[in-house]
Amino acid sequence: MSISRLLLLPLFALLLSACSQEVPPPQSLAGVAAASDLCVIPELALDEHNDNPLFQPQTQTPLKALDPLLANVRARQTLSLNGDWNSIVDQLGVGDASPLLRGGIGENESYGPHELLEYSFKGQHTLQVPGDWNSQQESLFWYRGIVWYQKEFNYQPPAGKRVFLYFGGANFAKDVYVNGQLLARHKGGFTPFNTEVTDYLKAGKNAVVVKVDSMSGADEVPTEYNDWMNYGGITRDVMLVETPAAFVRNYKLQLAARNELTPNSSSQSSKGEQRIKGWVQLDGHKGEQSVTLNIAEAGIRKTFTTDASGRAEFEFDAKLGLWSPDDPKLYRVDWLSGDDQLSDDIGFRHIETQGEDILLNGEKIFLRGVAMHEESLLRHGRAATAADADAAIKKLKDLNANFVRLAHYPHNEHMVRAADRAGIMVWAEMPVYHNIQFSNPCTLASAKRQYSELIARDQNRAAVILWSLGNETPESEARNRFFIAMAEHVRTLDDTRPLTAALLGFGGMEDIGRYIGLLLAGEESALVGMLTSPEAPTITINDPLGDVVDVLGYNEYFGWYLSGILTQEMRKQGLDVSEDQVRELMLQEMEKFTIVTAFNKPLVISEFGAGAKQGKHGGPLEIWSEEYQARVYQQQLKMLRNSPALRGLSPWVLKDFRAPYRLNTDTQDYWNRKGLLSETGEEKMVFKELSDYYKALQQPRLEVAQP
Repeated sequence: MSISRLLLLPLFALLLSACSQEVPPPQSLAGVAAASDLCVIPELALDEHNDNPLFQPQTQTPLKALDPLLANVRARQTLSLNGDWNSIVDQLGVGDASPLLRGGIGENESYGPHELLEYSFKGQHTLQVPGDWNSQQESLFWYRGIVWYQKEFNYQPPAGKRVFLYFGGANFAKDVYVNGQLLARHKGGFTPFNTEVTDYLKAGKNAVVVKVDSMSGADEVPTEYNDWMNYGGITRDVMLVETPAAFVRNYKLQLAARNELTPNSSSQSSKGEQRIKGWVQLDGHKGEQSVTLNIAEAGIRKTFTTDASGRAEFEFDAKLGLWSPDDPKLYRVDWLSGDDQLSDDIGFRHIETQGEDILLNGEKIFLRGVAMHEESLLRHGRAATAADADAAIKKLKDLNANFVRLAHYPHNEHMVRAADRAGIMVWAEMPVYHNIQFSNPCTLASAKRQYSELIARDQNRAAVILWSLGNETPESEARNRFFIAMAEHVRTLDDTRPLTAALLGFGGMEDIGRYIGLLLAGEESALVGMLTSPEAPTITINDPLGDVVDVLGYNEYFGWYLSGILTQEMRKQGLDVSEDQVRELMLQEMEKFTIVTAFNKPLVISEFGAGAKQGKHGGPLEIWSEEYQARVYQQQLKMLRNSPALRGLSPWVLKDFRAPYRLNTDTQDYWNRKGLLSETGEEKMVFKELSDYYKALQQPRLEVAQP
C-alpha cells in the first residue's frame, strides 16, 4: 500500500493503538482519600508439606522490634564487621523449616563427631561484605533466593555502654540472629536498620547470622519486576556501634523553609543571617535533659531542654555561608549531652520552587545532570565503598554536571556524603516502580517505612534537593491515592525539600505518529506534499500526579524506542515503510517538537537517551553504534530548548548496567547499553557530547541557548 494512502485513513490514531496510552485530562486530586496504613498480615496457611515431617514450616518471630535508626554512625565508636563472612546457599528455603537442621541455621549450633546436623558454616564458602553475591561467585550470578551469612568475632562488651548492630543495607528480606537468637527482621534492599544487642553479646567469641532473601514479593517495594540487576546479599557496611547509656540518637538541622518565614524575619536580611530550624532526639535519658549544639565556626552555641521523651525542637537566627555547587560549604556541628558527643559536617541552603523555576538560595538554577544506578565504576557489581563514590563523583565532575539522579532506589550513604562534599545536587528516589500493588495497604506501609529510613539517614545532607516518590507508574485512581498518602508522609517528615516523580512519557505519541506519517506521505507524493502541511507536535504532560509533586520529572525516548514502534504499527496497517525511513525522519524533525506541562511547575527531563556498545562504530542510523547514540543526544538537546518549563536534565544513564531484561546477547548481553560509559567505565562518544554541552551552559557569554 502506498504511503500516500495515509491521507485516506481518517482514523490514523489506530496506527498507534498498541503503543500509546490514553492520557486523561488534568484533574485535581484534592479530596481523594489517602491510602490506609493498616496492614493486616494474614495467618500463614502453608500446609503443602503436612504429610512430610521433614518440612514442617516453623514460624520464627524476632524477640523484639527494630530500634529507631541511629544517625551518623561513622562518627560514633564502631567496630566494623566487614570482610569475609561464611555462607550457605539455601535454594529450597529449608534453613529454618527442617527438623534435620534442629532449630534452624540461625541458631548456629556446633556439633560433635557423633552428632547429626545437616548444616555447617565450617566449609570453604565465604562472601565478602559489603558486596553482592552475584558478582563474587560465578555459580551465584543469576541466583535469586536465600543465602545465610555467618560472622564470628571476638568482643569485650564495654562496661556502662550500649551496643547496636547496624546494617547499611542488604537485599532484600533479612532475619538477623545474634548468638543463636533471632533479634531483628527487616524488608527493603536499600535503607539502613539497626537493633540493640547490648543484652545479647558476651565476652569473647560471638556470632552473627543473617538470613538474606533476595526475592521480594508482589506486595513489596520494589516488586520482582525490575529493569535492573537485583543484586542479592549484604551489600553495605555492617558494624557494631557503641554509645553511652544515654546518647544523641538523631537530629535534624537545616534552614527553615522560606514559606515559613515572616516578611520581617531576619533570615531574609542583607546581613547574611539565616533561620535554622530543627530537632534533636536523645535516647536513654529519663525526664527532661539538656543538650548543647555547637557550631564553632559560625559562633553558635545553644543549649536546649528536651521534653520527657528526650526530644527538643528549636529555631534561631544565625549568620552562615550557604552551600551551593560552586561553594559546597560544610560546617562542623557538635552535639553534647551528658557523656555523649557526636559530630557531623552539615551544609545549609534553601531549595524551593517558584512557578516554573527551581531556586537555590533564592537564585534560579538549571540542573545539569545524569541518572545513575548503584553500580561500581571500579569493578563489576554493586557500588558499596567510599572509593566507589569518589569514582562516580569524579566522572560527574568530568561531565560538568552539578546534579545526579540516584535511580531507582536509595543509594549508599558514601555516595550521598561524597555529593555533599563535592557540590553535586541529588535526586533521591524510592523504588515505587511500574505496577506495584497501589491498592494494597501493606505496600503503602512498606513504602512509607522505607522512606522514613531514608529520610532519617539523609535529612541533614544539603546535597539532597529532591525527594522522588517513584518512577514510571501508570495512571489509576489507586495510584493517585497511594501517592497522595506518600506525599503527605514525606512532607510530614521533611518539609524543606520539593517532591518529584518520574512520569511516563506516553503523552503526545499519537500526534508524533500522525506527524511523521504525513511527512512520509509527502515525501512519496508531490501532490500529498502540496496538500498537507502538518504542524510539529506539542507533547503536553498532564498526569494528575503533577498536582501532587513540586517538580515534574518526565521520561521520554524519542529517537530510540518510538521509531521502531511506529514502523511496526504502520506495517500492520499494510503501509510500505522501513524503520530507517521513520528513524531518520524522527531525528530530523525532533528539534521541532515541544514538551509543555499543564502545571505551572518546573520540568526535569529525568530520562532520555539511546543505547550503544562502546567501540562499535557505524553510520548515522546504525543502531548500537556510538555515532547513533551521540546523534540522538544532539537532536534531543536541540528539541529540549523549545520547552519553556525545562529546568533540568538527567539523561539515562551514566554507566552501562546489568539488566536481565535486555536479551540481545549479541550486543546487550544482559547489559542496558544506554550508558555514557561502558560497563568497564570507558567513555563513549556521547560522554564528550554532553560534557561539552554542559560546559557551554556554564558560560553565559557564549551564544548557547539554555534548554
